[in-house]
Amino acid sequence: MIPRTQRRSRALRARGLAVMVAGSALLAGVVATPSHADTLRDQQWHIKAMRLAEAWKISEGQGVTVAVIDTGVDPSVPDLRGQVLEGKDFAVQPGTAHDDLDGHGTGMAALIAGTGRSEGSHGPIGVAPKAKILPVRTSHLGNGRNAETSLVELTKAIRYAADSDARVINMSLGLGTTSRELNDAVNYALAKNKLIFASAGNSGNTTNYIEYPAAIPGVVGVGALDKNGDATSESTRGPQVALSAAGTDMIHACTSNTGFCISHGTSDATALVSGSAALVWAAHPDWTNNQILRVLLNTASKPASGDERKPYEHRPPAVQL
Repeated sequence: MIPRTQRRSRALRARGLAVMVAGSALLAGVVATPSHADTLRDQQWHIKAMRLAEAWKISEGQGVTVAVIDTGVDPSVPDLRGQVLEGKDFAVQPGTAHDDLDGHGTGMAALIAGTGRSEGSHGPIGVAPKAKILPVRTSHLGNGRNAETSLVELTKAIRYAADSDARVINMSLGLGTTSRELNDAVNYALAKNKLIFASAGNSGNTTNYIEYPAAIPGVVGVGALDKNGDATSESTRGPQVALSAAGTDMIHACTSNTGFCISHGTSDATALVSGSAALVWAAHPDWTNNQILRVLLNTASKPASGDERKPYEHRPPAVQL
């Protein structure tokens, strides 16, 4: 499975935003600091775009668990301390669900449920800072796994998440193929009243391949938006895209040596939508998965032009509870 940020996250130093390299998952570069932004949280532009400050007055995701099927989640990251449950490991690589293979899963977990307690409580914060994360570790194709192995791991991971207390399943990953077993696992999770989000992929400006599980019926495929509310060039287009969210210049806690990263892609967007679902479900704990999804779909804004939404333009800039 290929994490959908294309593993292009960059480490950030909190003061001055000097960029540093921290392993193969991070790229060096230069990040400009806007003159009006004093903290990393100030630069999390999706907070304003999604009107999260208003939503947090009603819900912060308390009582909701999000299963993050990814490369593992490191619970020692300051903004994830106390947020990460034990989880389960299905990867062939040695380790536990808390041993992140390349930092991707930890970054997605931080976008969902990071507390923002770092930097004197001004650190980057997740969409649902009082939600819990259930890490479910799988391998991915980038580590040399073949598609068959990845399908088996992903199928087991979804069934495990379905049997857990998690209400939301986040999969910021994709494969170029599916299987009957994977489809059956999705249906099993849906029957257990889970809400499943998966990234649509980052090949919109090249092959625009359909990816799974985003294209499996019942899974909510998620695309990425830029700061103008338009689909990013890399965001995969197609009818499998049901919702979109911010997916460029995403600042979040991570496993880098600085503790913070900036990344982009439909992985990030998927995490934001999963966090949004956690907010709504916390406010309405008796609702079904379909009721939660209906709220997200019905409150997603139309294009700024006033045209009807298209499959790659669905987006929820605000969380309405």
